Amino acid sequence: MAPAEQLWIIEPRDPLICRDGRPFNPTPGARARTLDFPFPSTTTGAVRTQAGLNADGIFDTRRIAEVRQLAVRGPLLVQLAASAASEPEIVRWLAPAPADALIFEPDPDKNTSQPYLRWLHPQELPAGALTDLHMHPHDGTQPAEQPLDLVGLAQPDPRKPARNVPRFWYWTQFEQWLAQPHDQAIALDTLGLSALPRAARMHVKIDPETLTSSDGDLFQTEGLEFTQRRETQSLAHAGRLALVVATAADAQLQPRPGLSHMGGEKRVVTWRKADTALPGCPEELLTQVVKTGRCRIVLLTPAYFAQGFRPTWLLQERAGVQPTLRAVAVQRPQVVSGWDFEQRKAKPTRRLAPAGTVLFLQLDGAKAAIEKWVAQTWMQCVSDDSETGDTEQFRRDGFGLAVVGTWPTTVNKEQQT
Repeated sequence: MAPAEQLWIIEPRDPLICRDGRPFNPTPGARARTLDFPFPSTTTGAVRTQAGLNADGIFDTRRIAEVRQLAVRGPLLVQLAASAASEPEIVRWLAPAPADALIFEPDPDKNTSQPYLRWLHPQELPAGALTDLHMHPHDGTQPAEQPLDLVGLAQPDPRKPARNVPRFWYWTQFEQWLAQPHDQAIALDTLGLSALPRAARMHVKIDPETLTSSDGDLFQTEGLEFTQRRETQSLAHAGRLALVVATAADAQLQPRPGLSHMGGEKRVVTWRKADTALPGCPEELLTQVVKTGRCRIVLLTPAYFAQGFRPTWLLQERAGVQPTLRAVAVQRPQVVSGWDFEQRKAKPTRRLAPAGTVLFLQLDGAKAAIEKWVAQTWMQCVSDDSETGDTEQFRRDGFGLAVVGTWPTTVNKEQQT
């Protein structure tokens, strides 16, 4: 059966610049810095631009309202086959490191050189104890109707968190963490990849009359490289990384394959169709969630929630299931803005719950309803409604792409050897 979505591989040819919002102007010494990973608005905007090109390769501004309706999910990071074939094969999916996983340095008291991975999960507070998470999210003065538990370790760990841990997990390890999170010794090189490397380029202003450089007019750009190689590995054998986004397979508008530009400074990327589908929900994971009536929601892309880290749309009753937020593991917020080409003005600045955020939910409903709810949530966007215009726009833009994981009642610990 053909997949319900059409996947697109976006492979940057040059270091990709995803601006972080700091000023970048013609003054000498200016620097264009990049984010660690593209926001969904970057890739979604590129998808819609490609879909709105006319026969001459020029974007038709009369189609702005139409292309805004094109729903895009992603981006996700993938590893491609090392060969330079015209039709690259996705050999490995990657996911952002989940916020409920904490990696410690090897224990010097035990004969091991491997770091230790521990699961952060909700902890019951002593009777009468309160935190700011028990206050109402709007005014912070009244007790919340549904106070949240803190997320942490059941027992303190004297070791220090490890450095240079993987920023992206291989999907096999990530899927195992979704199905059964547990404490374990781990080899970092088998867990995933570090942050994308950055490449800085120095540029010079050219005088149009003399066609020579202008003294002192230097500026620098910083971009993300989508190759991974070890120091002893040649560039010809480096791992090829790319971005993947998904659109509806039956959408009237689709991107145009081939070379194009994306991000700051019009860096070149290649667009190709992928004859595959997004990773599906494992059957054993679904069975466990239905059995226990509780789950974890892990964000694969940053999400917009009107109340900060607390979702609204996700907690509405759907498919006969009423979710309740019990706890959340979240890092510091990310900030996104942008330029609205339709309104010709800057978009409002908004805070986002970053990718990797974990929401612990209690699911109230019949088992058949919970099974349907999981199917409707897996690899779908769960951001809140927009306050203006189309209420589904944030979800249509790719913010809050999520997967479902189990929430075990006990922690399975593996002892280091």
